[in-house]
Amino acid sequence: MVTKISRKGQVQLSETIAVLFIFFVLIVFGIIFYYKYQQVAIKQQSEELLAARAMDTTLRILFLPELFCSQGDAEPEDNCIDVLKLRQVNETIQKHLEDYYFDLFSYSTVTVAQLYPVPRTFVVYDKLKLEYTKRESTYFVVSVRDDTLGSYGYGYVKVEVYS
Repeated sequence: MVTKISRKGQVQLSETIAVLFIFFVLIVFGIIFYYKYQQVAIKQQSEELLAARAMDTTLRILFLPELFCSQGDAEPEDNCIDVLKLRQVNETIQKHLEDYYFDLFSYSTVTVAQLYPVPRTFVVYDKLKLEYTKRESTYFVVSVRDDTLGSYGYGYVKVEVYS
């Protein structure tokens, strides 16, 4: 009778070990699944944050007093960039890059391209991150006022941010 109980105990012990092995295998699969899910979620969140930063930078450029069209005490014109200011803004930004403008624009490149009447491109801000992993670009259509010609044209603002 002792041998029968011992064999029954060995079978139960083997079953318990098999159940524990399956349980731990399921736990390992669960951890691997959760890890992969978190990687995808973090990547997606970083892409969303980069896109949001690109939009914020675009809005900052559009409402930058150094660029928008104004006439004395009158209200500034919406979505308008003054070419006279645009020609000089790069010097101002370079003088105060580290103490003011880097906090506003971080690592990005901002260009204003006039398409009509005279095609030309102005670099407003350029601080390239040397080793970036992602780049997000946004475009916004603006009118461009040139007081020297006494005319309006149209163009776009291109903002590229780097992460």
